Amino acid sequence: METREKLIQLIKEQIEIEKENVRQVNKTEKKVDTAAAKLSLLEIRLDSKKHADIFNGILEVLRGIPPSKTLWEYRIESYIDPFVVQRELENHQQREAKMIAHVEEEIKHTEDEGLKLLLQHVLDDERKHHQILKTVVKHLHKVNP
Repeated sequence: METREKLIQLIKEQIEIEKENVRQVNKTEKKVDTAAAKLSLLEIRLDSKKHADIFNGILEVLRGIPPSKTLWEYRIESYIDPFVVQRELENHQQREAKMIAHVEEEIKHTEDEGLKLLLQHVLDDERKHHQILKTVVKHLHKVNP
């Protein structure tokens, strides 16, 4: 099997795994009776839904990309003002930095281990988002003069 075909097959399988996880976690959420457990399971369920959506997007793009191009090289046909996009991404980065600082402050003000667990996870996500935005900005500058 060709490498791209194998990758597409693996991604399709992953989508099904993520969807099944959403279904199963949803059932489990209804059975737990503590706030921390319910919120943690909600977060896992939403992450699995998000992962399935991302994998579906990857499949859609892979079907349109010539094998010689990478995802960063593949251009979606539409008019884009690179300066507007850059400004928007910089604004997103600033908001992410504020969210990171805010959640760090929230963590300092609680002793509740369940709450700390959830806040730490949000903080980790915000840090990942911030890093992703930095990477996107870096790559956009490479492809948009």
